[in-house]
Amino acid sequence: MTGNGVDLGEKQAYDPAAARGRAADHATHFVQLLRRIALTDSQELSEDGETGDVVVSPFDTELFGHWWFEGPDFLGEVYRRFADTSDVQPTTASSHLRDRPPSTTLELAAGSWGANGDYSMWLNDETVWTWQRLWPLEHAFWEAAPAALRVPAARPVLAQAARELLIAQGSDWQFSISTGEVADYATRRFNQHCDDLERLLAGLAEGGGGDLESASAPAEELRRRDDVFPDILPHVEAALASPRPRGAGKGKKGRARRTRAKK
Repeated sequence: MTGNGVDLGEKQAYDPAAARGRAADHATHFVQLLRRIALTDSQELSEDGETGDVVVSPFDTELFGHWWFEGPDFLGEVYRRFADTSDVQPTTASSHLRDRPPSTTLELAAGSWGANGDYSMWLNDETVWTWQRLWPLEHAFWEAAPAALRVPAARPVLAQAARELLIAQGSDWQFSISTGEVADYATRRFNQHCDDLERLLAGLAEGGGGDLESASAPAEELRRRDDVFPDILPHVEAALASPRPRGAGKGKKGRARRTRAKK
């Protein structure tokens, strides 16, 4: 914000008031850009004289608050400026599709916002080991889940195992390893959650081989440390009950494996 051509050590201290002022300027520019797009659209009327093009503007709202503190202020200023325009109005994707049903279907190519527009930021020579460790843990979790859900004493352990799995699946670990900025921290945190997940899954092992009692206390300790997703078990049950396309998520042995879709 204080100069993209200077080193981090030479940037000015964050000034919330100045940042909010810049957010307002950015909102003005953004709405002007949308109005220019709308003007071009109106000059290129379709044969039936109707317009109605939509500009899709997705935001990675995860960044609002820990990178771009004034992001919500920017959105607020954008909507205030919409009130003074008639040629551009906000809508939702569902409303637009309801009013103008699609006439054709497009198949989008796989891609991401990462470097090269593909998945190489998350799957490369530096990170392949994380996936090789994660996939067997995913498989073990879904193998243990059905039986654990039927045992009241096992449900808290399964719930914490689900939390540790979700945290380990966070794409920021691979991203941080690839950028190299905090690779040691990302590696340590990823391995920590995988280690904890392995310990919990050992207590849920099928066939009576697990030691549920020894896993219960660690599960409670981990819950206090990683106190997220309080209502996780209904989602686990729903995932188990959901229909699976034939052949989807098959592992090497042909067993179904549920995997996480990258955001």
